[in-house]
Amino acid sequence: MRLKVWIAILAIAGTGLPARAAHCGACANPPEVLGPDQCRPPLVRYRVCYHTVVENHTCVRYRPVSHTVMKECRYTVCKPVYEQHLRMHRYTVCKPVWEPYDVVRRYTVCRPVYEQHVRVHRYTVCRPVWQEYQVPVRWTTYRPIYEQHVRQHCYTVHRPVVQEYQVPVYWTTCHPIYEQHVRVHRYTVCRQVWQEYQVPVRWTTYRPVYQQHVRVHRYTVCRPVWQEYQVPVRWTTYRTVHDHHVREVCETHCRTVVEPRQRVCKTYTQVPVWTTRCYKVCTGSWHEDKHYCPGPVIMRSCRLPGTWQFDPCTCTSHYCPGPCVSYPVQCPGHWVCKRIWVPREEIRTERCCHYVCKENCHVETYHVCRMIPYTVRRQIPYTSCRLVPEHHCRLATCRKCIMVPEEKVCHIPYTTCTVVPEHHCKMVVCRKCIMVPEEKVCHIPYTTCRIVTQQHCKMVTRQRCYTVPEQKVQLIPYTTCRMVPEHHCKLVVCRKCIVVPEEKVCHIPYTTCRMVPEERCQVLKCWRCRYLTEERCCQIPYTTCRIVTQECVRLVPHTTCTLEPYCVTVPVCRRIPICVPVCEPVCQP
Repeated sequence: MRLKVWIAILAIAGTGLPARAAHCGACANPPEVLGPDQCRPPLVRYRVCYHTVVENHTCVRYRPVSHTVMKECRYTVCKPVYEQHLRMHRYTVCKPVWEPYDVVRRYTVCRPVYEQHVRVHRYTVCRPVWQEYQVPVRWTTYRPIYEQHVRQHCYTVHRPVVQEYQVPVYWTTCHPIYEQHVRVHRYTVCRQVWQEYQVPVRWTTYRPVYQQHVRVHRYTVCRPVWQEYQVPVRWTTYRTVHDHHVREVCETHCRTVVEPRQRVCKTYTQVPVWTTRCYKVCTGSWHEDKHYCPGPVIMRSCRLPGTWQFDPCTCTSHYCPGPCVSYPVQCPGHWVCKRIWVPREEIRTERCCHYVCKENCHVETYHVCRMIPYTVRRQIPYTSCRLVPEHHCRLATCRKCIMVPEEKVCHIPYTTCTVVPEHHCKMVVCRKCIMVPEEKVCHIPYTTCRIVTQQHCKMVTRQRCYTVPEQKVQLIPYTTCRMVPEHHCKLVVCRKCIVVPEEKVCHIPYTTCRMVPEERCQVLKCWRCRYLTEERCCQIPYTTCRIVTQECVRLVPHTTCTLEPYCVTVPVCRRIPICVPVCEPVCQP
């Protein structure tokens, strides 16, 4: 209804008639629809409002529809067709033909050639060389140095009350006693002694000896002999037979099982083995010879003990030093060392180590993965095409060549060379130096000094007085003796023996035998077999299989899918403009 009102409004607007605002356009209505109430003064206004209208629209949609149709499917199968044929087989046979020919055999003989050579033999001898050297000998002497001093002596003087008394005074004197001695000194020296000896020198020469020989050479030749024989020629034809079967297929599955096992492992270690070997070494040693050399005799000075003397005037005692005495003193000696080389031969032992391989065995456990199969049976139908053979046979005549061996003998002369050794020997005179030890004796004089002491005593009369004490100072001179060492040194000439190696050369003649090869030729008569080819032909039956194609037809379901349209009513919302009257009061003129 509202749609119809809207359509009427649009029709009025599209007529092109002027719109009349009075009565909201109601005066423009046809007269037959106007009522008395509509002719009133225009007191009503209209405004446009929008109203939502729901309309049902029909739309087309599609749904899939499947159709199954049986169609013809054409396919091709291959069927074997077997045919029998004959083919020509050409083959070649070889016929032996024997021909003589000459063979040149080259061989080599060795001819000895003797050459003279001289070999240089170098050897070393030891030549003793005496060498002089100086050895410093050091000694020390002591020289007395006298010094004068003054010391301050404080004493007390008394008024004398004299009293005499005797005092024993003891002193000791020393006098030297000299004694002469002789010491026996033994020492060893080495004297050179040259000794001649003979050394055998051996050499070998070779003399060739030729001998003539004849050797029997046996060889075999083959003589051809032709022989006829029959050979069966067989051929086979096959006929196709189709069989239907049902077979059981055994499917094998495996299950893994881990099993422990043991194995013997061998290891090899190197074990040291110690052996001892002896070898000779030419060596020697230095022997040290010592002899004593006494020191020099020097004069030594010393002061004898002094005496105390009493001065009655001053009632004091004064010390009087003794006289200076010189006496000889033997200085300390020294030892002289002399080294002597003494050669000797030693047999020494040496330890050698070599390694021996030792086998060690031990058991080792390891795991092995083993697959245990189990079988599952399944039946499968199948068709087999079996070719049934049909055997045929015929006899064919053939010829064969048999080689009959024949032994022949020929005599071949040859020469051999035998080298006969001849041994020679000659004596060569050599010299060697031998050091012979020789003992010598020398007498060494020396002097010893022995000090002999002597005691003395005398009675000294002294006075003792008792006086008034009085202090006095007196300067007393005295002498001190200080020994100053003096060092001396002299060079003593000594001799030592040094063994100097000296290389010598001697020429030794010797003979060598060198084999010179010589090439020679010999002609031998031999036989060789040459084969002549001959072509032959034969027919061999064979079967061919030809595949024939055959077209077959079968019905196969074919499904197609199509879209089928159908109608659906769908509600659609739409806004429609509507004129709504608004009533207002009538304006007075």
